[in-house]
Amino acid sequence: MRNCNNLLSISLGAAVVLHQTGAFVLPQRATLTHGSHSSESLRPNTKFYNSDTDDDSSSDLIPSDTDSDPQPPAVESNDDEIASHLKSKLYQLAASYDRGFAATPKARTEANEIIEQLAAVNPTENAARGIDGNDFSDDVPLKAIWRMVWTSAFDVVSLGASPIAAPSAIYQVITDPPIATNIIDFIPRAQSFFPSSSVPSSLLRAEVTTRASSRRGAADRVGLAFEGVKLQPIELLGQKVDNLPPLSVDLTWQQGLIDQVASFVPGLENLSSEGKDDADAPGYFDIEYVDDELLIICQQALPQQAQGGRFALVKVDNYDP
Repeated sequence: MRNCNNLLSISLGAAVVLHQTGAFVLPQRATLTHGSHSSESLRPNTKFYNSDTDDDSSSDLIPSDTDSDPQPPAVESNDDEIASHLKSKLYQLAASYDRGFAATPKARTEANEIIEQLAAVNPTENAARGIDGNDFSDDVPLKAIWRMVWTSAFDVVSLGASPIAAPSAIYQVITDPPIATNIIDFIPRAQSFFPSSSVPSSLLRAEVTTRASSRRGAADRVGLAFEGVKLQPIELLGQKVDNLPPLSVDLTWQQGLIDQVASFVPGLENLSSEGKDDADAPGYFDIEYVDDELLIICQQALPQQAQGGRFALVKVDNYDP
């Protein structure tokens, strides 16, 4: 114990001498600049030096107000981040309102606002390129299998009002341009009310075949000409019936007949296939947004409509029922 007391006394005495001679510098507070987080600026100066020496290098040990790391640049959200956020909001709306079949006016307005914002950051220019099928390259933005996740189109939304059949999956298949096939799967309305394990499954598939084409002067517009309709039973009370012959209607002969008599019958010239590639010719949709995940199109507005119905579709691997 006596040795410890002696050691303590000697230490206190040495500290007093060092303080009186100015040989010990107390820790100095580092000056922080805005945006600087380096460890050097936070570390106090606890170095010893001899105040009687003429070496100016000791001044380097004292932090300077001008010694600070440069402020990092502000991080700005890019278009990809904006699009990702908007797509997430659109998917949430689609899930909450049954793809638009149960949408309220407020939900439709919100979806339209999201789509308009997505259109502003559309990453694809000349989105209709290659749709004519003349270009054998793979640079065709629409070439894929697309499944609908949202719509405001009345002709599709009204399908949900049927008390007999309910629309199931809806696809737009553009794997072999210029052919574009719209597929709608129907199930019995009662089937949607019960668990799949308690009700035998039935499914009827409707296919509408169209021929797509680009429009002069409109790089994001695709014209459509209907070529046929087919109804194919897929499943009946849990049994596969896709080997049954489909009910098909060929619509191409009508267009051929119209083309033949259009020049002789007044009023039919507007229905002729000539001039169908004009930008404002009837039967088209506009591409508002497309990337490797999502496609948003707006169909031609009818005369009584201010705006055509919108469709949002996601890319999928197949359209198996």
